[in-house]
Amino acid sequence: MKHAYNKLVRDKIPTIILESGRHCEFQTLEGDAVLDALKEKLIEKADIFSKRPSADELSDIYDLLDTIVEKFDFEPMYIDYLKMQNKERKGSYSGNTFLIYIEDDQQV
Repeated sequence: MKHAYNKLVRDKIPTIILESGRHCEFQTLEGDAVLDALKEKLIEKADIFSKRPSADELSDIYDLLDTIVEKFDFEPMYIDYLKMQNKERKGSYSGNTFLIYIEDDQQV
């Protein structure tokens, strides 16, 4: 029985599947298809983590973010710089601040 996945997987997954005696079809993505698949995978992993937080899922997200930085041709040190800048301007998430609403008296 075939099960369709149509999603980005780790590089060794096809070998693991074949070594288990099963058959699979896969392709190597290039260009925009890679970037789109990475974005979809990030959403998938974030959704899984939101439902079942675990160190293993978080490690997957870290690995995925490293790949996104590389494939989108971002400079890791620049990302760290932006992180630091955002923290200085807007603070961090460690304060557990949850915004309920903003009241705006201006007429639109």
